[in-house]
Amino acid sequence: MATVVLALTGFSSGHKSSGRHKSSHSDSDSDSGGGCSSSRQKHDSYTPRSTSTRSSSTLQDGTALVVSCATKATPYATVEVTNPNSRQATFEVEFAFVDAAGKSLSSQTKQISVPARGTSNVQVKAGQSLLAELDHCQVEPEADLVSR
Repeated sequence: MATVVLALTGFSSGHKSSGRHKSSHSDSDSDSGGGCSSSRQKHDSYTPRSTSTRSSSTLQDGTALVVSCATKATPYATVEVTNPNSRQATFEVEFAFVDAAGKSLSSQTKQISVPARGTSNVQVKAGQSLLAELDHCQVEPEADLVSR
């Protein structure tokens, strides 16, 4: 029974058989081998194309973090923006100077270009009038992707 199954699938059981069977078996090998190879080649060449197209068109937003807030000695805040993507991109950062009650004294939106898988800093200047009331700085943690 195993020999019949193997003969139908085109595989050899390792036993020598008559020349006639061997000849037809050999023809069967070349036909099925070519079909498998051809099918496999189409599949392999299709998969990478769809994968590379998908990953190259989808970029992620970056992240933003306040490194330092403005003080009288340094009247500007520094925000670090991180790019998780494999190519350079420009991000938009929403920033605010906030008083002790949690009220926004001033807010700004800044754009910054960040290298692939890197970080860049952007400085946000605080006016002298803000410094007297300033308690802390806030930044939206997600830096929105503007362009690539």
